[in-house]
Amino acid sequence: MTDYAIETKGLTKQYKGGVLALKDLSIQIRHGTCVGFLGPNGAGKTTTIKILTNLIEPTSGEAYINGVDALRDPKEALRQVDSLVEVPGMPDYLSPHEMLSYFGKVRGMSTDAIHARIKEVLATVKLSDWEEKKIGSFSTGMTRRLAIAKALLHDPDILIMDEPVIGLDPKGMRDIRDIIKGKLREGKTIFLSSHLLGEVAETCTDVILLERGQIVGKGTVAELTSKALAKSIDVTFIRPLGNGELARVRAIDLVRGVDPLGDRVRLAFDGSPDTGAAILSRLVSMGLGVTSFTPQSATLEDVYVSVMGDEKGVN
Repeated sequence: MTDYAIETKGLTKQYKGGVLALKDLSIQIRHGTCVGFLGPNGAGKTTTIKILTNLIEPTSGEAYINGVDALRDPKEALRQVDSLVEVPGMPDYLSPHEMLSYFGKVRGMSTDAIHARIKEVLATVKLSDWEEKKIGSFSTGMTRRLAIAKALLHDPDILIMDEPVIGLDPKGMRDIRDIIKGKLREGKTIFLSSHLLGEVAETCTDVILLERGQIVGKGTVAELTSKALAKSIDVTFIRPLGNGELARVRAIDLVRGVDPLGDRVRLAFDGSPDTGAAILSRLVSMGLGVTSFTPQSATLEDVYVSVMGDEKGVN
């Protein structure tokens, strides 16, 4: 087995009109990891995924899946891969059983294997009761679930997913999150883009941050959140602070934000844990009656904002 399930080297894509979607992109995704691909609109996430799944060609560079050249031999490279790139157009007149049977045959599965897997994947995405219903009667969320069932049908080793929970309600999002976690426990490799930072934080082991076709940050979720500039501590006092006391706290030069929360106050600051310790020392010396404090961990949203800036949303 090769070191990486997915690897790109110097991947570049320039569209007609001179739009540079990817510039010298090199990523390495290890087997058995779930990697979240994050970035603002137009960062190049979907372009990367479409190149990997042989939907478009790069201008230059290399791409490998399980060590196989995905540009020269896409059929072999994608043998153990399935993808969810866009909400696919599904024939309204077919049932899930009929549609999945067709794709199972395309994948070279036996009839018995197709029927068995259809039962399994529809149960996984909670569409068992709709196996023989016409797809035309499905809601957007149900169609998304069926698309995920299709991606799971031949039990691929690698799943490449672009916005897997788009169109789903909170329960549906949780169900898909559980599916992704289950596949990760089975040792599958998952590469997904999403605009939902919370979902990525809960499901992914690693994150790649992309801006203007280039990597601006990468690492495990734990590594990135530990390095985030935004830090905060919750400080509990004997009694709620008055306006005058809050003003004194805001005047501490190390404090970047003060958020009163009843008998406690959340203080934001930039810097190392030593900075937090210095703030607490100041509070104690001011005689404000500190009874306890709790450091607050940085979130993936903090990481994103610190790298991209407040003005850039996630696509």
